[in-house]
Amino acid sequence: MAETASTQQEGHWAGAAPLLSCEHLVAGYTRDIDILRDLSAKAWAGRISCVVGPNGTGKSTLLKALFGFLGPSGGHVTLDGKDITGQPPFRMLAAGLAYLPQRPSLFPHLTVESNLKLGLWHARPKKALLAEKLEAAYQRFPIIREKRAQPAGQLSGGQQRQVEIARSLMTDPSVYLIDEPTAGVDPQTSGLIYEIVRDLARDLGKGVLLVDQDIRAALAITDYVYVVKNGAVFSEGAREDFGSDTDALVARWLYASGE
Repeated sequence: MAETASTQQEGHWAGAAPLLSCEHLVAGYTRDIDILRDLSAKAWAGRISCVVGPNGTGKSTLLKALFGFLGPSGGHVTLDGKDITGQPPFRMLAAGLAYLPQRPSLFPHLTVESNLKLGLWHARPKKALLAEKLEAAYQRFPIIREKRAQPAGQLSGGQQRQVEIARSLMTDPSVYLIDEPTAGVDPQTSGLIYEIVRDLARDLGKGVLLVDQDIRAALAITDYVYVVKNGAVFSEGAREDFGSDTDALVARWLYASGE
């Protein structure tokens, strides 16, 4: 299969309208240096799109630009067909985006339950709705119910990640932007985290745009792949179009990216 985005075919399901789409995105941390250079990507309902590539190619920058931490200097972002380009993070959250950064984002000295409640701080929900949301979180993540009175900082890395995902579900987002979900997590717990990410799409119908350095693990749950080089997509396609030899794929992508 050709290694150019223009010639590769999307999966049959990818012909549907995406939940999230960015087209020709240009963004960076300073005015003079663009990290993203004409990058386009999509996330579909019930599917996982994965962005892979070496460090420094703009993967994490993409998620930050999509969620409003960086203002794009070019291109546009749409969610459910509405233009949300350049909106601040709190508006992105209200629109239906959830962002899970690579580094822990919990308040370590607050209890697990207090951290969960902060997921709805902007909505000021009634007590009955809050209790309903908490119970739903505890049912989906039993370990969180067990640890709910503990300070979040006392939990393991994998448990903290589960709390972060549960907190984000409090707002019922339509699309998840997830950056390195298993960074700093032991291999056994990593498997659980990937199952949770997969279930966000398969069970809950969420769109997921996943950035990951663990290419082999990510490909095991991915539906569509974007390979990024120098801030732009140089190869993309449905997962099954790339074949089953993961080691060969990784070697080819890294070699093509100059690693």
